[in-house]
Amino acid sequence: MIIIDPLPGQEEENAQYVESSGAGIWIKKTDNIEKILYDLFNSPYKLQSMKIKARLIAKKNSTRDICKILLG
Repeated sequence: MIIIDPLPGQEEENAQYVESSGAGIWIKKTDNIEKILYDLFNSPYKLQSMKIKARLIAKKNSTRDICKILLG
């Protein structure tokens, strides 16, 4: 997952969590985007690792659970 310019607050916290878990990369304005993308797409191991970590932090049925909370 590549995160670019999240909204301040909750989205920034989510971006920080995803990046710290190893499931994604938060690209900031001062980062060299071309280098980050080049390095990422030329590293099958890194992509595979991010994919596995994303599955590990995923919350199954989260959409359903949110709807149940909102709709009662």
